[in-house]
Amino acid sequence: MRWIVVLTSLFMFSCASDDGPNTTTNERVTIPLIINFDQEVAVTTSVLTFELPGTERVVANSAEVVFMGADGLGNAVNVTEFIEKTERNGDQGSLLVKAHVDQLWSVLQPSPNAVFTGDIQIRLIDEIGVLGEGTLSGRRIDFKSQFPPTINPIDGGAVFVNQRIEISGENFLRPDEGQSLAKVSGLLTLDDGNTRSINDEEIVIQWDGNRTRARLPLDPGLFGVQVGSFEGSLVFENVLSSGARFAGNTQSSFSFDIQPTFLASLTPNAGSRGQRIGFNGRGFVANADNSRYYGMIFRFEGEFVLDSGSRIDLTGDKALERAPDQVFSEEEAGMAVWYEIDGGKLTGLGAEPGSFEGTITPILFDAWGEQIGLSYGGEFRVLPTKQIVHIKYLPAFSKALEKFGVQNVEVDIRRRVQEVVSLAYEGIHVEFRETKPTDFVDFATIEIGGPDPSGGGKFGYDNTCNNSLRRCKDTDNLFLGDYLGGINAASANEFETPYGGVFIESFDYFSKILTPSNQDASDSFDDILKPFMPALGGDPVRGTEWPDGPRSEQIAQAIHMVGSVIGNTIAHEVGHSLGLAFFVLDRCTNPDNCEPGPFHNTVDRENAMMDSGGDRPFEERAELDGLGPARFVEQNRNYLLDILPVP
Repeated sequence: MRWIVVLTSLFMFSCASDDGPNTTTNERVTIPLIINFDQEVAVTTSVLTFELPGTERVVANSAEVVFMGADGLGNAVNVTEFIEKTERNGDQGSLLVKAHVDQLWSVLQPSPNAVFTGDIQIRLIDEIGVLGEGTLSGRRIDFKSQFPPTINPIDGGAVFVNQRIEISGENFLRPDEGQSLAKVSGLLTLDDGNTRSINDEEIVIQWDGNRTRARLPLDPGLFGVQVGSFEGSLVFENVLSSGARFAGNTQSSFSFDIQPTFLASLTPNAGSRGQRIGFNGRGFVANADNSRYYGMIFRFEGEFVLDSGSRIDLTGDKALERAPDQVFSEEEAGMAVWYEIDGGKLTGLGAEPGSFEGTITPILFDAWGEQIGLSYGGEFRVLPTKQIVHIKYLPAFSKALEKFGVQNVEVDIRRRVQEVVSLAYEGIHVEFRETKPTDFVDFATIEIGGPDPSGGGKFGYDNTCNNSLRRCKDTDNLFLGDYLGGINAASANEFETPYGGVFIESFDYFSKILTPSNQDASDSFDDILKPFMPALGGDPVRGTEWPDGPRSEQIAQAIHMVGSVIGNTIAHEVGHSLGLAFFVLDRCTNPDNCEPGPFHNTVDRENAMMDSGGDRPFEERAELDGLGPARFVEQNRNYLLDILPVP
């Protein structure tokens, strides 16, 4: 009887519960690896980096790198390096295997040079054993114990503040090896007549992906941000991370003229709060840290006309001044349409839709003064709020699909998920994306994984809590950057549920065969997945039988069912993060005395998205037997249309 009470409680607050059996393990098949590797020269501090495309969903604890070949004298070389931990190219990119050259170096003993020629084999290893394997054949790596830089003559000419001048030469260091440096000496003459001497100051030359090309940055911490000119000299040097130094050549005559900074355009010229707007021009700088004093702001001067009809004067001392959120280069800066949350209300440029018309002027400053740049003139439109949701599929998601025997149709399942969530929010200013957004600073993220980390067998959970409102429910969706995933201490304190996201391994709760005493289980679950799910005696989907194999109709049903349940769960949990379920008492002028209202609809209605877990049967979630798709009831949908209207 106690087990039934716990189960009911989990349905009420977490939408699901499961204590089902573990997935059986299939026979191991080693993954063939594709290896990208572009390093032909190594120094004592080099790290050989191997990228393994196609491993975005692969989980590997460690790796082995085996070098099999010969040195330049014909002596056999057989070196194995064990890599304790693999890395990933970005949050969700390919696996990277990085091997230090220490062992190879000790075998080859360059004096001053040595050569390795032969094969390079990589094995990925998980808790079971070898997971993947691949080989690069006939590769050559030159090992050099002496590595001085030689730089071709650099022509400065007309430049902008913070510009990176393209340069060419030999022996530029990779970032993991150390730094290629330029020592600068000379005289800087500003347009106002003031001069500054520069004596033996170091500039770090920036790696540009090649040993023969790089970029020389005109560091604003050294040259400042004022319009002027420089005449002097450059001395080049390589400094390894070990401390070893190699003197390079010298350029005795080096000069350039600094041009005024200017803002040319905005991309796009309309956006909603939290959206990143590109500021395009020349001579942009980021605000420096405490060690050096320089930076840049943009001044907005003109008039802001709200769609409601109100006009806001932004001329003279009422002009808005704001630093960019990010400076990507001296040619591009990014700034979100900014807003702030004050007492449960939105303020700032992005708080209400409207149009700004006037000028935007870059203003630079350093320890020697201020430099006003050339302005952009035009109109910028502030759009109604748009909620971007990043559906972040974790590696554990792919592994969890093995449990249901459908890993080989993951792409089709994800496509079905996108269909479900897009239909659920049709006509509402919400957009779901699989790739991490770069055009929005503030966006929600929902993690799609395998097991429920809390061990409670939940289907999904919105663990977002924004403490500045002293309550977890985000009525009016004031916060755009909710993260439904990971651990949230505030959620743990209030609800004893720290973990958020969607946990697809819990869906076997609906199997009558695996949970025979479960009144919520469904014959449909078993009928659809029994041909494929190992725990039900099925044979997993093979890549060769979809979409044209003899089981294609059954596979299509499985894709529809699994994708529908996942998409339905995502739409439900995102609804919570937007402030649902909504009732009139949710809105309150005083957050300190505001009751958040229920988290689910209080009356069970067929196909209602925000009903509690116990009121949403499997067939409705899976869109089977004429049930579904789940929709927001009128009150909830009107609330969403109010806070997220499509322009």
